[in-house]
Amino acid sequence: MRLSFLTLLIAALAGIGAIVGIAKGYVETAPVLDLAKIDEQAETSFFYDRNGKLITDFKGTEDRIMVSIAAMPDRLQKAFVAVEDSRFYTHKGVDIKRIIGAFIKNFTTGSQQGGSTITQQLIKNTVLTNEVSYKRKIQEAYLAMQLEAKYTKDEILESYLNTIYLGENYYGVKVAALGYFGKELHELTLRECAMLAGLTTNPYRYNPRRNYYLRSSESIDYRAITNNRTDYALRQMMENQFITREEYEQALNPATANVLEKSGGQEMYPYAHYVEYAVSDVVQTFLKMRGLENTRANRNLMENELRTGGYKVYLALDTEIQQLLEDTLAGYDSYPALRDPQDKTYRSANKDGTYEEIVQPQAAAVVIDYRTGELKAIVGSRTPPTQRRTLNRATDMDMPVGSAIKPLGVYAPAFELGAGAGSIAYNMPLPIEGWRGADGKDSFPKNYGGGGYTGPETLRTALVKSYNTATAQALQTYVGVERSADFLLRLGVSPKRIDKTPFGVALGSSGITPLEMTVAFGVLGNGGVYQQPLSFIGILDRDDNVIYDAHQHQDRRQVFNPATSWLTIDILKEAVSRGTGRSAQIKGQTVAGKTGTNSDQRGVFFSGLTGWYASSIWIGHDNYKQLSSKTTGGNSAAKLWQKYMSAIHQQKGLGNRDILEGDPASYGLVRVTTCKVSGQLATDACRNDINGYGTVTDYYPSHTVPTVSCQMHRQMQVCMMSGMAVGPYCPPESVTVKSAVILPTGHPLEKFIGTSYEGVLRDYLGNAIVSGTGLMETCNVHLSPQIEEPPEPEVSGLYGEAVALLETASGLLGQYPADTPGYVGLIDAINQLNSVLSTNDDMQIYTAMYNLTQAMANLGVQ
Repeated sequence: MRLSFLTLLIAALAGIGAIVGIAKGYVETAPVLDLAKIDEQAETSFFYDRNGKLITDFKGTEDRIMVSIAAMPDRLQKAFVAVEDSRFYTHKGVDIKRIIGAFIKNFTTGSQQGGSTITQQLIKNTVLTNEVSYKRKIQEAYLAMQLEAKYTKDEILESYLNTIYLGENYYGVKVAALGYFGKELHELTLRECAMLAGLTTNPYRYNPRRNYYLRSSESIDYRAITNNRTDYALRQMMENQFITREEYEQALNPATANVLEKSGGQEMYPYAHYVEYAVSDVVQTFLKMRGLENTRANRNLMENELRTGGYKVYLALDTEIQQLLEDTLAGYDSYPALRDPQDKTYRSANKDGTYEEIVQPQAAAVVIDYRTGELKAIVGSRTPPTQRRTLNRATDMDMPVGSAIKPLGVYAPAFELGAGAGSIAYNMPLPIEGWRGADGKDSFPKNYGGGGYTGPETLRTALVKSYNTATAQALQTYVGVERSADFLLRLGVSPKRIDKTPFGVALGSSGITPLEMTVAFGVLGNGGVYQQPLSFIGILDRDDNVIYDAHQHQDRRQVFNPATSWLTIDILKEAVSRGTGRSAQIKGQTVAGKTGTNSDQRGVFFSGLTGWYASSIWIGHDNYKQLSSKTTGGNSAAKLWQKYMSAIHQQKGLGNRDILEGDPASYGLVRVTTCKVSGQLATDACRNDINGYGTVTDYYPSHTVPTVSCQMHRQMQVCMMSGMAVGPYCPPESVTVKSAVILPTGHPLEKFIGTSYEGVLRDYLGNAIVSGTGLMETCNVHLSPQIEEPPEPEVSGLYGEAVALLETASGLLGQYPADTPGYVGLIDAINQLNSVLSTNDDMQIYTAMYNLTQAMANLGVQ
């Protein structure tokens, strides 16, 4: 018997020894207590406006807001202690009594009863894993005792209450209080504190929102599950003398806990397109700060850091402007119609596999303070999105911008490279060298509507009137495609969006985003200085240290000199006051801007500036369908731009302010009078141009003023009937002295002499054109001697008056350009009188003279 007992004793001691040995091995292989894993928990980041007003949170799978123990109400602390670890304040990390009690209960009932203290749970949640094994439990206890030696009880409890999982994606008591009750911690009732503490063992089972509002069953009272667990937590608090019986009984009333039916975290964040662009902007900043490549994997890594790093991002957003812009685009009732009514909706696939019918046409707009580069508003759709990460047309959709590109790709570069506002481009239907047609030969773009050809035009008028042909000619004469593309690149346009063709850089087949267009126009308003657009102005870490000041790191570069900017802005003001952008005028504000209409009305654009902000708007179909044939940038995009920009200035109480302060002289600009045909310094011959072009006075940079007098005009006797040099048979009454246009040898237009396009030259520059210094062609109307027949006595006096009237009328033709109102009518009246002179019909001659007199009076009258 003794031997048997001794054997059992030895075996028991051996077993205990083995267990101790195993435990010793587990302890020796335990990981080092890494306090950083406890202190540096994933924490939700937040976006604020520049004044510190919260816009939205930005979280990962763990929604957590760290809070100090001092900000946690005592009854909240005691609720968790009562439920999870009643001897928390007395043990050293491990509660032996609780372990033994749990072991006995597990052994006798077969249930799984935990014996972990709050300290052990903190170790499990942060340092170890959730593995269910004796090894993990032994290592957990060992590390818990180590932690107790390093941290105070308050520090341990603070870390625990900031890391504990409390259901849904809430980690820590602060976000749980906000999510379930919509309250800050200090606002919680006693029952709400107990309800949170009751969640720890099974957050899904005891989730109050699910049990109160989402779960239903005839056989199960789900509300009771949460309420009974909460009552248990309250009873534990009373039994541990953390609350009185009276407090306990009052808190048993379920009405003292107000559970939200819907979590605020499930709502769509406000200003979605702005916030999502800012997120992307911050991610790109993080990549640069860490020297990482811009790959998808690295972007995802940086976005996760933003979600979990507890950062505070201060946006450049102006919520008033953003809200007004959103409201205006959503409430606007004058969007253009679609050419095909079936295109009024577009079926788009969402990321979750569902489909959405999106109303068409769509719109997108951006507003920037161009003096600081701060983005004030970004709206990427007609109505605010209802899902996250939908298409942001303002920043990600690159539709052709049409003529809105002209000042950026042609005119400002031309001025930068030496041209002036009075420099000449030929607005004539002639092939332009380097402008290739479909057949590969030199061609030319048609003006809007197919007409509007006016002959020589200044760069000012060509831009104001938005002549396509003159713009194309100006590109090839003064800039070139390569240099134009380089300017666009320096203005902030992505290289992947620049169509490096004449059509792309001059007429807007390049698909540029509203954001890029807004920034580029803002460069003009900022004296030619590009400033990186800022969606945020600063980033703070979780300890409120400034880790990034956006203005200090803002990219800046001089793209145009100030004189170029002033000159371009001056012309764009005129484009709004009397050109294609008239609908953008704002009462009491200086406005400059440019319209754009895509080919076949597949979208319209307007980009413009006031003295305060720059903005661009696009209207079009998501699938590039045609708008109504009457739709233009001027009657559609400019109108909507005016509506929201005028409202912004009114709401902000902004008075008029010039876009660029200072007079032209302060920018080194001088007014120079030049020939309207050659662009060279004007002479008296230019002023007497037979076609009526005359001279023009406009601004040039002082260092690029023309120095050569006009070489394209020659004074001579001209037959007013033919517009050619006087021949031997021209009657004296048809002869006058005028200046004819002569094409010097080597002039770009000289090559059309003797070709099928010579007639175009004569139409716009006159019949006296000859090549080089050759002889002028003489009148082809009066080719033989005139036999003078004595006029009938009764009309002899009237005949002489008619001839004199014809000479006067012909002289008027040379004083006005061909597009002058009434010009064509005057020609018709002259022809009518000429045709009846030989009839000897007194009444017909008198009537024709009367009509001609009226036509002369109406010339130039609108």
